[in-house]
Amino acid sequence: MLEVDGVSKIFPPATGILRAVMRTAGDQPVTALDEVDLSVAPGEVVGLVGPNGAGKTTLFRIIATLLEPSAGRVVVGGNDVINSPEEVRQWIGLLLEGDRGFYQRLTGRHNLEFFGVMLGLSPAASRSRVEELMSQFGLADRDRRVFGYSAGMRARLALARALIAEPRLLLLDEPTRSLDPSASVDVLDAIRGLADVGHAVLIASHRLNEVVTGCDRAVLLIDGRVHYDGSPDDLITAGGMLRPLVELVEDD
Repeated sequence: MLEVDGVSKIFPPATGILRAVMRTAGDQPVTALDEVDLSVAPGEVVGLVGPNGAGKTTLFRIIATLLEPSAGRVVVGGNDVINSPEEVRQWIGLLLEGDRGFYQRLTGRHNLEFFGVMLGLSPAASRSRVEELMSQFGLADRDRRVFGYSAGMRARLALARALIAEPRLLLLDEPTRSLDPSASVDVLDAIRGLADVGHAVLIASHRLNEVVTGCDRAVLLIDGRVHYDGSPDDLITAGGMLRPLVELVEDD
């Protein structure tokens, strides 16, 4: 479903007037990703774990065709993100950390219907799909204007939006951020249910406990490099040189 092969991303330093406008402190290139290898199969939930600034969101943006890699290759459903971006987008449902893309004075249902049409569904098909998703995520009987949603309801609504076009690959960047433990469990259970019906899921997180309980595999990303790819349980108990990296994530 998803193959990331030797992906690197280097951001050059800002120059000239752009440097003044951006108020950047550095004058050297920044390596956000360094030869990252990663795969996700259908029905699998992979947790991409690492501290803030590890490169998780940069990798998500590359997979979602929002950024181009400096080197390496990303393939989604047999489609290259550089050569076939439109085809890749049809495979992907994206949830970015801190996403505030909902229209606050519309109801959750009306928001989803709008996004469904924007993604190419007919108005009738969008309404039908939205009713299905509202029921699936426990929102049908509690619909209201989005500014009145709780954090947990917003998280479920964001998941529903990512699923409108029935994508086969879900990219979920910090889907439980700012949620209380109960709401986090609900969201993780919903994600597991999606994997159980064949979706491939990549979750970016800095919460090791959620990766251990909710993911089939864990990938540890530190300073743009993959330091571990394997069992979540083994990541927690890893010793030797790997243990200080795990503690860095736990302390973040």
